[in-house]
Order: sequence, then C-alpha cells, then structure tokens
Amino acid sequence: MQVYLDNNRASLLDTQVFEAMQPICTTQYADPTARHSAAIAARAPLSQAYEKIRTSIHAKPEETIISGSSADALHCRLLIATYLGTIITGQKNQIILSASESDAIHETAAYIASQGCHVTILPLDSNGIVDLSLLKQVITPKTALVSLTMVDSQTGAIMPIDEVSQICAAHEVPLHSDITHAIGKLPVDMQMLGLDYLTLSTETVHGPSATAILAVKEGKIFPNLLLPSSNRADLVGLGKALELAVDAQAFEMEDVRELRDTLEEAIQEIPQNLVVTPWALRTPHTVMAGFKGVQNEALVWELNRHGISISAEKGCTLITNIGQERDYTHTLVSFALSRYTTEEEIAYTIEKLKEAVTLIREERIQ
Repeated sequence: MQVYLDNNRASLLDTQVFEAMQPICTTQYADPTARHSAAIAARAPLSQAYEKIRTSIHAKPEETIISGSSADALHCRLLIATYLGTIITGQKNQIILSASESDAIHETAAYIASQGCHVTILPLDSNGIVDLSLLKQVITPKTALVSLTMVDSQTGAIMPIDEVSQICAAHEVPLHSDITHAIGKLPVDMQMLGLDYLTLSTETVHGPSATAILAVKEGKIFPNLLLPSSNRADLVGLGKALELAVDAQAFEMEDVRELRDTLEEAIQEIPQNLVVTPWALRTPHTVMAGFKGVQNEALVWELNRHGISISAEKGCTLITNIGQERDYTHTLVSFALSRYTTEEEIAYTIEKLKEAVTLIREERIQ
C-alpha cells in the first residue's frame, strides 16, 4: 500500500484543478490583453480566478492581488521591499519575524540584517506558539513590518494572528501573514484578521506547485519589486484549488481531524513519545511527534520501505525554540493528512509505525 502523509510540503493535484487549467493550454491560449474575440475568451477564466481568490480570503475587489512563483518568494520580496523603504524614508529601521518562518525567510532576514536593518525574531513558547508578551516589548514606532505565518508548517500550531493584529494596529505597524497552511483548514478572512499583506500558495491544498499570490490591502503601497510572474494556467488552477479547499473546510475540520486523532492516539500508545503542540492548538490534519531513541531519518526510511511517506523535521532548532526535552532532538517527524487520506491508510500506517519504532530501538540496543 502507498500512503502519502507529507501534505504540508506538497499534495496531489486535484483532478478538478487540472481540468480547469487545461483550456488555457489548449483553447484559451490567446493573449488576454489583445483586442479580438479569442482574447476576450482568454480573459474570462482569468477574471474568474481572481474572483475565486478574493472570495476564498475575503479580500475586497479594490485590494491588489499579485501572483508569483511561491509564497516564500513573494514573502522575501516583501521583506526586501520593506527594507528598501526603510532606507529611502529613514524613518523606520526594524522588521519583526517569528521563529516559525521558513528557512528562506530567515535567510532573507539575515541578509537585510547584515545591511543594517534591525531584525527581531520572536521565539516560540512551550506549545510552539509565538510569544506575544515579547512582541509587545519589542514593537516600536521604528517598526516597519511584522511578519508572522498563520500556521507553523511543521507542527500545525495556529498562531494568534488576531491578537498580533491588535498589537500592530495600536502601533500603526503593517502586518503580513503567510496563510498557506491555514487555508482550507481554518477560516481565513483578510478583513477580520486585520492583515495588510497576505501570502499563500496552493501546493499543499491540491493546487499547482510553484504558484502563489500576495494580497495587498486597499491603500497600502507596494513597489515594482513585487511584479506578477505566474502563468495564466497556474493562476486559474490556484483559484480553483482555493475554491475547492474552502468548500472542503468542514470535511477537513471533522473527518480529517478524526483520522488525525486516531493516528495521534496510536502514537501516544508507543512508550517514550513526544507530541509537539496540544491538539486544540493545531490544524486538524497535522501531528508532529518524536520517539526517544529513534532517529527521525531512520524512521522515515523504515516507513518508506513500506510505502509510507512522512517528513523528518529539524528537531534541534524546534526543541530549542519551544523548550522541549532535548532527548527528542533529531527524532521529530511530521504526519500531514489530506482530504484524500483514508481509514485504511491510517490503520496501515499505525501498524507499520509501531513495528518500525520497535525495530529501530532494538537495533540501537544491539
């Protein structure tokens, strides 16, 4: 049996998304900016895609949607553009990020820090949630941007974006959030969350890979550095994927959660386990766990032998951030389900997981 539980990195392209993209490559291929009937036909699916994007995140028609190759790429461009703005105006010189951002974001932050911008990294608490008390201490009138992912891609931990938004609003500081791992799993409303900038990509919700958008709140400026780069077929696929993800949200929050909980209960039956972030503070499809004495790479390899795909995570950094037991360094793995995951797949995974942990521990003792 083949079981794919690495959906926080990439997911199966939905057949409905593929079907929506096909006409752009076969019959609606004309340049939509031209002035003929073929161009008019090509403009229609593009307009529909933008409408689906705005509807999925509750963006206003006046708010700008910029397409790009990935959410990380757009996020990095936003950080660099903000930094350049601090140079031009000379009024603000600080950017605040969380420890849960991706490696690409932290690498970009390190670069702009080397150029003189003050970059503050907010640590995570014992539950893997960003420390709001520290945010209140470090945010100042000199802060140019606060950027915080809505859901941690490794643990599934849900960040308190609404509270962060209130803090930012009180200091008149723009707020950006990457909602890639929240869309389709949790309600996402750009207006209610108080976001000035929002990024997302759809490769984790059965959409096309290497396709993302940045939504810019009405009235917020954005420089030419943030230019569109997605092709039309991918953008149409992105819109369809978001539409389907939002439609499936109730299923994710109930049926997928039930499967995730079944897996998690089995994990907790294995002696000397660690589950990161309480289930109530996580998205309904993710569980990160470690098993004392079981290297995560060994566990990934052993499960892979049985056709099960999971992800080995960077436990050393994560455990340091959230203050968990160091005995579990390099043991953490992440199981990320999807709406295509079945009961049979989870039962099979539980069986092989228990066998794998026992085998690796026995081999370690010998």
